[in-house]
Amino acid sequence: MNPFYSICIPCYKRVELVRNTLNSIYIDNADVSLSDYEVVISDNDPESEIEKIVPDFSKYENFFYHKTQCEGFMNSYYALTYGHGEFLKLHNSQIMFKPGVLKSLIEEIKACEEKKTLFFYTSGLLCNFTSRYYNSFEDFMNALLYWSSWSGGMSIWREKFERVRGGELNSLFPHTSIFLTQFGSSEFCINDAIIYDVQRVKKRGDHNKFEAFTVHYPSLIDKSCREGHISKQCKDKIFKSIYNEFIPTLLFNKYVARIETFEATGFKDNCRKYFPRYAYWVAWLSIACVPFRISYRKIVLKLHKRLTK
Repeated sequence: MNPFYSICIPCYKRVELVRNTLNSIYIDNADVSLSDYEVVISDNDPESEIEKIVPDFSKYENFFYHKTQCEGFMNSYYALTYGHGEFLKLHNSQIMFKPGVLKSLIEEIKACEEKKTLFFYTSGLLCNFTSRYYNSFEDFMNALLYWSSWSGGMSIWREKFERVRGGELNSLFPHTSIFLTQFGSSEFCINDAIIYDVQRVKKRGDHNKFEAFTVHYPSLIDKSCREGHISKQCKDKIFKSIYNEFIPTLLFNKYVARIETFEATGFKDNCRKYFPRYAYWVAWLSIACVPFRISYRKIVLKLHKRLTK
């Protein structure tokens, strides 16, 4: 009998982070029956470094490890293909579940099984800390903005995944390519409860993230607009959130905090492909706002923790 919930984790090296993530599932959420869910690892590392910790988790009957031959972010797609559950949750390898949250997540999803609600998980990033439901894809995307690009938030019902499986996928955002096909869902939900602890990956920089968010991701949003799934106003709002908030944060992390090393080749020219001509300069000027946004979110999180104790 297939499990209800599949946690699909694409992996590439980062062995200790993956170990911590798996422990957060099996130890910190041990109150959930193993028959309710499965953990699926898709490892596209040619050296298969993750394989060294597989024996530690093979004692769990719902743990499955797959070696996968694919490039880069396409591993997100393959991780989903290995899932057997009714509900597929894409999960980043460095994201740990907070203690006790897995049971409540599964319960919420089961309550929406008939409607096949499309869920997206933002773990406090929107600072409303609750689940909000929407009747239209337009309203859903207006609330998510650029966060709809996050692989750690994406999920899909397996029967719906099977209908779109094998379709055209963006090589950097295969998960978003799939996610955006779900515009016809009868109900949508953004769960912003704090369910994750994210392990920081030091000096990330294995691709041109600036190109990813000025060309690749905007191309998917633009396509969704041209096909009539979201309005031009929604598209423009998402684009504005990218060059007003997301890209300034990338610039801040790369050039000010120096905690990330993503390549930025072609950034100025790429900004012109989907954004207004002034977007490049707005992004640079908005770096000044990044520390204030970070401080604001920290304050809101502290207040939330005090109020919910």
